[in-house]
Amino acid sequence: MLQTYATQTAIEKLGHEAEVMDFVPEGMSFKRANWPQNDVPAWKKLIKLPPLFVVNLIEYQDVCRFLRKYIHISPKRYHCYQEIMADIPVADAYLSGSDQVWNTQNNNPPEDLKAYYLGFAPEGKKRIAYAGSFGKNTFTKEEERIIKEYVSKYDYISVREDDGLKILHRFGFDNGVHVVDPTLLLSGDEWRKFASVKKAPKPGYVFVYNLNRNGLIKEVAKAIAKEKGLRIINFADTFDFIKGAKNRFGNTAEDFVNHIANADYVVTDSFHGTAFSLNLNRQVIVVKAPRYNSRIESILRVAGLLDTRLVGTVEEGLKAASTAIDYNEVNPRIEAERKKSYEYLKNALS
Repeated sequence: MLQTYATQTAIEKLGHEAEVMDFVPEGMSFKRANWPQNDVPAWKKLIKLPPLFVVNLIEYQDVCRFLRKYIHISPKRYHCYQEIMADIPVADAYLSGSDQVWNTQNNNPPEDLKAYYLGFAPEGKKRIAYAGSFGKNTFTKEEERIIKEYVSKYDYISVREDDGLKILHRFGFDNGVHVVDPTLLLSGDEWRKFASVKKAPKPGYVFVYNLNRNGLIKEVAKAIAKEKGLRIINFADTFDFIKGAKNRFGNTAEDFVNHIANADYVVTDSFHGTAFSLNLNRQVIVVKAPRYNSRIESILRVAGLLDTRLVGTVEEGLKAASTAIDYNEVNPRIEAERKKSYEYLKNALS
């Protein structure tokens, strides 16, 4: 949601109108979220269904609230690629992006994958990729065929990770550009203003955003909190608790930004937890995730912090926390990438 808001805002800053397609294919439906299609026995799914339904309902309602408040959403909702082809949204240019928008490994029917590659855009209309992400770097022969076919139709291609450029090059595309994640198109001050609708938490805490239910994150956070005399606020929407911490549920997008903006330390294995921490000038410790580390490594490399803030043990986490990030060096790096990314977007839309 925050990526969508940032992309829309950036386009409007450049003097254009933006409309976001309301596309909810089967794999992203509320029904599928409450009855996952996996190998778990039906009786286990039934046990998990009541709490899962409640959590998903709260999150679904918040998504709807966010879209109504912030996003210029299309008047029509599309449920599959065929519905889009039957009533293609009218526009001068079509843009896709960003977070794993090109990941072929998802729950959607293969036909619906075309939508994420703008397969529906009429001939002669601009097709633009902003900060596209593949989500992985190994592909089957069939996935390679699909990617080559669809990406070849873009007029402007940009990716979010260094690995994305390598993948494009491997597939014969040398016109890719590296840009920042959409959330970094907005400055820290702009995000603070966005989050100001929420009351700031009381100072003196370590904020934990544990995307992958990573046990090491808990240990790193507890060690830092104990050494620094801080409390822990943990976003526990994945039912991953930290004993003795304030475990928060039903968190909104504004809550997410607000809690990062006011934290003494942020401990996370999330790309966006990292991106917002850097943009809001927080002392962040990034714990290696079980997968998809390339995107985290990419942003830390841009910030010049790859060797000091990505940790794999509690000891490394404490060492990282003992040295403050010098944002007098980091901010100009991020600002240079932001400026370059705006130039790409400006040229693509001009």
